[in-house]
Amino acid sequence: MVKRMRINLKSKCYLPIILLIAIGDPAAAQRGSEFEGPSEDITAILAQSRALSEAYMAGDIEALVAVYAEDGIAAPGGSEFVRGHDALFELWSLPEGRVVTHHQATPVELKVHGDFAYDWGYYEGAVTQDGESRPPFRGKYLVVWQRDPDGVWRIAHDMWNSLPSED
Repeated sequence: MVKRMRINLKSKCYLPIILLIAIGDPAAAQRGSEFEGPSEDITAILAQSRALSEAYMAGDIEALVAVYAEDGIAAPGGSEFVRGHDALFELWSLPEGRVVTHHQATPVELKVHGDFAYDWGYYEGAVTQDGESRPPFRGKYLVVWQRDPDGVWRIAHDMWNSLPSED
């Protein structure tokens, strides 16, 4: 029997556990984040999301793209769809002199349904260009995850767009 996890982060008994393994953002807990599905799947998906952010900050675009399914699709705001690892590599490659100093996705809802899951929430980040800080960025996202035959959760569809700055 698969252990299922349904958590409303307003429930104080789960809050420390979820904050440690998942988001690290107390504000998300106050927004009422909700995760539903087998705990091992939720943990694996959240780990993949963190792996994408870590690869982006490290400038390791190959590792970032590896989080996507082979035929994964990205739909960045204001752009056409991008499909497949080669196109995703081009999309995520950084211009010369650009360094991502912070990137984090904060899920508001993550629900697992068999070999598929969806995750939506907010992202934020910061970059430098040629050593100079640029204004931070933030936005909202929606990701559809799929479990590959090897059991690894990968991004099947990834859609995001920016939000106005908080200035």
